[in-house]
Amino acid sequence: MATTPLSQETIYYGDVSHRPPAVTQLRAGQLSCQYEEGHLRYIRVGNTELIRMIYSAVRDHNWGTVAPQITKEQIAQQDDHFTIIYHCRYQQGDIDFTARYLIDGRADGFIRFVMEGEALSTFQRNRIGFCVLHPASAAGASCQIDTINREREEGKFPTYIQPDQPFLDIVRMQWQPAEGVTALLEFEGDTFETEDQRNWTDDSFKTYCTPLSLPFPATVTQGEKITQTVTLRLLQAPTHGAASEAPIRFSVSEKARMLPAIGIGQSSEVDHPAGQRIGLHNLGGNRVVPTNDHLTDRDIALLRAIHFTHYRVDLRLYEQDWRARWQRAVKESEVLEWPLEVALHFGHEAAQELTTFTGVIADATVKSLLVFRRDHKVTTAELLKQVLPELRRHFPEARIGGGTDYFFTELNRNRVPTTDLDFLTYSVNPQVHHFDNQSLIETVQAQAYTVTSARQFAEGKQIHVSPITLKMRRNPNATGPEPPPDPHTLPASVDTRQLSLFGASWTVGSLRNLIEAGAASLTYYETLGRKGIIQGDHAPLSPDLFPAKPGMVYPVYFVFRFLLSAANVTVLQTFSSSPWQLEGLAFRSDRGTEAVVANLQPEAVSVQLPEGTFRSVKILDETTLPQAMEQPEAFLHRGFQQCSASLRLPPYALAFLRSDEAEDN
Repeated sequence: MATTPLSQETIYYGDVSHRPPAVTQLRAGQLSCQYEEGHLRYIRVGNTELIRMIYSAVRDHNWGTVAPQITKEQIAQQDDHFTIIYHCRYQQGDIDFTARYLIDGRADGFIRFVMEGEALSTFQRNRIGFCVLHPASAAGASCQIDTINREREEGKFPTYIQPDQPFLDIVRMQWQPAEGVTALLEFEGDTFETEDQRNWTDDSFKTYCTPLSLPFPATVTQGEKITQTVTLRLLQAPTHGAASEAPIRFSVSEKARMLPAIGIGQSSEVDHPAGQRIGLHNLGGNRVVPTNDHLTDRDIALLRAIHFTHYRVDLRLYEQDWRARWQRAVKESEVLEWPLEVALHFGHEAAQELTTFTGVIADATVKSLLVFRRDHKVTTAELLKQVLPELRRHFPEARIGGGTDYFFTELNRNRVPTTDLDFLTYSVNPQVHHFDNQSLIETVQAQAYTVTSARQFAEGKQIHVSPITLKMRRNPNATGPEPPPDPHTLPASVDTRQLSLFGASWTVGSLRNLIEAGAASLTYYETLGRKGIIQGDHAPLSPDLFPAKPGMVYPVYFVFRFLLSAANVTVLQTFSSSPWQLEGLAFRSDRGTEAVVANLQPEAVSVQLPEGTFRSVKILDETTLPQAMEQPEAFLHRGFQQCSASLRLPPYALAFLRSDEAEDN
């Protein structure tokens, strides 16, 4: 089979829109930082990070972020100071807002960020202005807050994820991020407060303008002017040189834990007409299993080779088509030999809906049930009282959980009673606030924080994270209707990075962090299509926007295949000396000690592996991926190559490591 050429952008991150931005390294005295596309990122003194990011945002009535168009950008920099001036135009729907920005960095450790904006139309907004991100490493650090009432309050950045705002009515904030280091922030032009962004798996706390206690959305009138200023001062710091650059080390501990249940979701892109035909499919030898029209022989063979523990199907029992989706899920569950994880979404007639559902359940193998209610962000005690006894009677072997089908924050702010449940559940996606590659990389560690914090109020019950997706599936906080779909853009729930090396590398980091944090069950992505792990043999949707081809296997497929084709897996604790550059998941199985190591950055990296642990390697990179996506079995059965303790990993590449040279199953 001839391999179809793929662009480097497609291989790395799906399409050109996700190309990393140009970065300018800057200094303001002892402070170092980087500027990119209107943001200041990673403000540090030596190796101590003070600020993760300072940026300005326009958020619409549904909390959507309006992308700015930057013009007239001027950057003037010297060795120890800089000045940046640029203009932004924010246009989306009724919104038309323009602003001039000035960033002034001085040699005495002073940075001032000024916005002078004007509304060119009348529109509804939830927020306009500055946000300051504090790194999650600030957790536990002491701070002093001066409020608008001229009061000083002593506080600490919370250790566990705090559901409400830890700091309110802020004019000045002084804190100590490390011994001997003191920094001060001053805010002008609005009232600011702080929230714990780890609730949404951001690796940060956020101090933002306009308190959430004020009504929103608010009307901005044409001609209205908005001016804000954020000033950062370094008050105290030892003399530091430049941040040190040590080689990247990947190490593996003997500390191990059992592999959690890892499942996958049913494709949301395959039609499911009523009365679909069931046929027979011979998998080889004398084994014959039922199949259906939506999974081809090749699809089934590829998917069955991954030993997922469950198959999630969402049934909205208040909608007309749930029976067809259920019938399809049962048939596919039999074909793939994956028991079902059923997310039951009840409407306003829960008792009747449950009776109808239990009347058609047939002989399905159900491993777990997730109980949700329409128009409620979390599972209510009233709903559990209505449906739990009957569910226990009909599914005596299944584990039953509740929580939220949305973000961890909904569960954290609305604690679900756990007495009669087997587990708590919530979903994860990395794109609530920011959408660039680097921000997505930052979220993988924050996923672990959600598990650790959930365990503080789970009363000993398991934590199930379901599903984990690259994009938000639905917005629980919308205050008005979403705009109609644009045929010239991808749906809001689809990200081209799904089919890229970056998407696979991000998944390695997500798996490692959630497993090490102690999650009992994880459900990732979907089987087929734009949110899947393979395209499937059906024609792709919007191929001009999502560059998949029939039969294409996405890089993330190989991550799950490598991990979940082995038997008796235990996961080993790992350490990366630069986790934003390199993530790795190590495990021990019947095949010996293995690992998948991922480069999260667009530059090649040198990795120091533990001496004597890994003897062979197989690389998935821009040279090997095009053929692997079209001929996966050829890649999987190609021999491993001998490797030493020093490994050179190309951009966004994955290295599959083994302690011997055994072949894949």
